[in-house]
Amino acid sequence: MKNLLCKMWFELLLIGLIGQAGPCLGQSTEPEVRSFQVAAMRVQPRRWDKAHNFALLEQYAQQAATQGAQLVVTCEGFLDGYTSNVKRNPELTKEKLLESGEPIDGPWIQKIGALAIRLKLFLAVGFAERNGQQMFNSVVVVSPAGKIVLHYSKTHTAGELFNTPGTHLPVSQTSIGTLGALICYDRRFPEVSRILALKGAQVLIIPAYGTDGERNEALLRTRAWENSVWVVYVKQNQALIIKPNGTIVARDKGDGDQLVFAQIEIDDDVGSGDILQRRSPEFYREIIELESPRSK
Repeated sequence: MKNLLCKMWFELLLIGLIGQAGPCLGQSTEPEVRSFQVAAMRVQPRRWDKAHNFALLEQYAQQAATQGAQLVVTCEGFLDGYTSNVKRNPELTKEKLLESGEPIDGPWIQKIGALAIRLKLFLAVGFAERNGQQMFNSVVVVSPAGKIVLHYSKTHTAGELFNTPGTHLPVSQTSIGTLGALICYDRRFPEVSRILALKGAQVLIIPAYGTDGERNEALLRTRAWENSVWVVYVKQNQALIIKPNGTIVARDKGDGDQLVFAQIEIDDDVGSGDILQRRSPEFYREIIELESPRSK
């Protein structure tokens, strides 16, 4: 175990992220749960309409809570209807995006906190975040106490002309396990998931938006298996919940808005699979020194 910890520390030093991750807000102090039910909200939000989308969140989160869920996850940009992608909004301007932005302490985030308290569950909600004159594609996880326990901003923002990339890859220890988050395009870069796993993530929450082909399932199954983590992937038109061994245990069926449920088991093997234990990070220095041939 000592050697494993040393290897983990060394690899994080190599990729230059020790000391850069911001603090997780409002770490949960509730009793630890080794098994819990997650509900993926495969629901289509309405663009530019926070009131409508919050009403959808309230409706489906209430249904999920009634059926025993302790964590509900929405798609990318759910609160605003995913307004930040220029390809989907050709007439988008920075000013219009700023108008739709929600501060981390804004009124709709506070409403999400109050909803989490009322329903006694964790809510993971994607939204267009405004911080001054900067915009971020973000997700927050709010605890049953109404506190933000995880706040992540998308680090790979291709196609999002007016968004600022996030700079931190945080994880949060909660009563239902240690959570990490990616957003959509981030999942294509194995380094992101690996960093979160090395930081102790047991469940990766991945809000996304759009349409993906068959390879998406293979990619997500690989991310789960290579990092020995649960993956909860939620789009407006697809939901996949994947075990640490790469098996898809739940998916959406048919058309229309729906909830997809799965029971997540947190055991001693989650986050500590053979691949993580048998890495040799002393050989990995080149990954941060080599440039892509296409960048030359």
